[in-house]
Amino acid sequence: MVERDGLIAFLRSISARFERLCTSYNPSGKLARQSWDTPLGRLDVVISRGEVFEKAGSIYCDLEIETPPVLAEKLGQRGSTAEAFVLEINCYPVNPFIPRGYMELRANITDRVVLAGGTDIFPYFSHEGDVSFFAEGMKQLCGRHGQDYEKLRKTRADFFMSKYRKEKVGAHAGIYSFHLEDNHFDFFKEMAEAFFTLYTGIVEKRKGKPFTDEEKKLMKKIHGVWAQWVLLEDEGTKYGLEKGIPPDALLGAILPPNATF
Repeated sequence: MVERDGLIAFLRSISARFERLCTSYNPSGKLARQSWDTPLGRLDVVISRGEVFEKAGSIYCDLEIETPPVLAEKLGQRGSTAEAFVLEINCYPVNPFIPRGYMELRANITDRVVLAGGTDIFPYFSHEGDVSFFAEGMKQLCGRHGQDYEKLRKTRADFFMSKYRKEKVGAHAGIYSFHLEDNHFDFFKEMAEAFFTLYTGIVEKRKGKPFTDEEKKLMKKIHGVWAQWVLLEDEGTKYGLEKGIPPDALLGAILPPNATF
């Protein structure tokens, strides 16, 4: 059974792991840190810019919230006030042959702990080898913990589907769950470790591949698709902004560095 302090320590360790990733791949860049005290609670944002990642951002939230309706129903905490811990990581590469990396880890604490979250890659160009590699890693992870990969993959795919564009957002090789009990904490932890292992494997394979200006332009168009989804369709983002979280804090960590529409 996960305790609150253990949960916080784990999320902080993943934040530190993200910072080490940034320091390794963006050695010339400094980590830019900023914190906000918002009507919902504290937000800490870290941004890295450099050689491999044009922008890699994390946002860590410790909030007191009335669980957003879109999430409350899935968590089984409708109408509840919860202490919510959220860590989201987005890695936007310089090289368009490296996919964007994404992970979200969430915990809502009421009279019990409910975990949620997932991870995926967002390729700019079709590399079935990269998608298969990430998917296989997720399958193995699920298998070790008795989880249904196809079910979690479908949850990920259904949620990150643009209702306006009628197309998927991301590779849908990854997984997402809106509801994990606290006895699934080991699975939750290993999912985070798997993201770093699998994603850095792809980064290492692709970071030296030459690319053209035209390929970079296509990357920006795909960034635009993601930005549109975040701003128009992501209920969690809209809820946070409506409740008074500063746009610079929330969107600054999530949105791409450059996009075209």
